[in-house]
Amino acid sequence: MIIVAANPYRGAPRPRARVEALVGALEATGATVQVVWDAAERAALLADPGVMADVRCVVAAGGDGTVAAVINELPAAVPLAVLPTGTENLFARALGFDVAPARLARAIGIGTRQRLDLGRAHTSTGTRRFGLMLSAGFDAEVIHRIARLRTGDSTAKRVTRAHYVRPVGSAFWTYPHPPVSITADGTTTTACYCLIGNLPDYALALSVTPEARADDGMLDWIAFERGGRLALARYAWSVVSRTHVRLSHVRRGRARRLTVTSEAPVPVQLDGEPAGFTPVEVEVLPAALMVVVV
Repeated sequence: MIIVAANPYRGAPRPRARVEALVGALEATGATVQVVWDAAERAALLADPGVMADVRCVVAAGGDGTVAAVINELPAAVPLAVLPTGTENLFARALGFDVAPARLARAIGIGTRQRLDLGRAHTSTGTRRFGLMLSAGFDAEVIHRIARLRTGDSTAKRVTRAHYVRPVGSAFWTYPHPPVSITADGTTTTACYCLIGNLPDYALALSVTPEARADDGMLDWIAFERGGRLALARYAWSVVSRTHVRLSHVRRGRARRLTVTSEAPVPVQLDGEPAGFTPVEVEVLPAALMVVVV
């Protein structure tokens, strides 16, 4: 059996059409497919050993938030595939899942797999795994503000890039830029914004940690030392122009374990979802996720 864990975006016909196309392509190969639209039902299914013993693959049909949720519920022995229907689809693009449903169905049928690293973060809201990144600072504040604007139910309208305009603008003028301390391999760096990446790309396909790999048993970290609106604007442009790694006040490195602390609580986000506030402890989980190779 193949489980398709889908995000039921309200008023979004194209994602549903892609799910239906994938189901049709899978069933044409003789596969038994169960589509799950409800988050609670999905979590219950993935936690049931009796059900999962007969599951060949779980497909996360949605955006990066859906992928993040499934990653935290999926048994280690069951492979993951992704049908991207979100806004950024960073995880899907990084692993080559941005293909037509028919091609994804063929890849699932062929069954070639690989194992990838995950990050695990212990935050004020609990312990969660992440496939993309963790960050603390301005961008996490924006994520927190967007979350407060959403309805919070599983059928909420899909967040688009337009939804970021108001939170980014308001945070730009009001965020206080408190410092954080990043400790990796016994060395502590103080900065105003930091990101820990398992994969290289962030929103808008910007490579914040350009050398990050999900198969090297390490997490890449980057710290932007200067704070304030002017510094933030300059950092944003340097990331867009891919020159940020050459700045003398940008520190970076690689580690298996890291901590992010601060005197005042600083917002944290994981894979585009709010994850409480500092302090946070982070570690890599080597080869923790099995994925279908497309």
